Amino acid sequence: MRSVVTWLVLGAWCAAVPAAVLAQTNSIVLEQILVKVNGEIITKTQLEERQVQFLRDQRTQGTLDENTSNTDLERLLFEATPQMIVDAIDEMLLVQRGKERGIELDADRFSGIVENIKKENDIETDEEFDEILAVEGMTMEDLQRSMERQFIVSSVQQIEIINKITMNDTEAREYYENNPHEYRIPSRITLREILIAVPTDAATGTAANTALEQRARDALARVAAGESFAAVAAELSDAPSKANGGLIGPLSDEDLAPAVLELLEGLAPGDVSDSIRTALGYQMFQLESATPASRRPFEEVRDDIASQAFNERRIVEYEALMRQLHADAIIEWKNDLLREAFEARLSAIRAAQSVGS
Repeated sequence: MRSVVTWLVLGAWCAAVPAAVLAQTNSIVLEQILVKVNGEIITKTQLEERQVQFLRDQRTQGTLDENTSNTDLERLLFEATPQMIVDAIDEMLLVQRGKERGIELDADRFSGIVENIKKENDIETDEEFDEILAVEGMTMEDLQRSMERQFIVSSVQQIEIINKITMNDTEAREYYENNPHEYRIPSRITLREILIAVPTDAATGTAANTALEQRARDALARVAAGESFAAVAAELSDAPSKANGGLIGPLSDEDLAPAVLELLEGLAPGDVSDSIRTALGYQMFQLESATPASRRPFEEVRDDIASQAFNERRIVEYEALMRQLHADAIIEWKNDLLREAFEARLSAIRAAQSVGS
């Protein structure tokens, strides 16, 4: 596999390096047929075009720059090329399916697309547009072929996938009821706390713990005798919140430890909890306010449910269509190593689909 990827790296990198380097490699760049799909060919040049586009995308994303070594480029292409082969064959199968259905990009529609591109990019003349295409290494004929492929693929997906996907209110409501956690609004809790902390240099043992426990009892006793929790916290607490009279929050119930939630259970605003021993020391709380957990209304999330269901079903329908097209296709490989890469990647994709289903 490594030797094949090496010449693929050369083919892709040739389009991105200076002319002096190109001169050293042009002599070995030969057109080759890699695979036939129902009689149509995918060539080495076509695969290299995908590799070049991949490198351009990586540069745009900041993954590559002028300091990237050939070794790193080879590694990236080694990892990405199997997916490119799958994509190339999938696209060809979809285009063939579209042509069987009589889908085509007519001249008027293509002209409209070109005019929209020119308008959106403030291109005033055909000559200017041709110059921009030339910079990208394309002719008008290349653009038309590319746009036709995209149009046919999109049309096939619309007809054979998207048009089959529906979700009615009954299904949406059922999903809503069966997945309440997805639309849960956590409770909001505001507390005051007093922390009697374990000193960093404190002695250990029963006596030291008893002293801490007594300080906690004294704090609770002062609150029980009528002093405000905030005043006692400001005087005795070792927590940073003492500056605010022990005030913390509002917090989500998801932000609190289970032991603290259990301690607060059943308290009304103004009530004070017992103290609890934690790794920090002894803590006690006064409940200031609490908004119970709730759920977003169905009417508010119905569109979200429909969108999620649409995406999930679109993936399932797409997988089913591609499995059918692959099963019906006559694929003739001219390079065994690329065939192995394709089959390994396709197997990995289908294994992931099975886990997700």
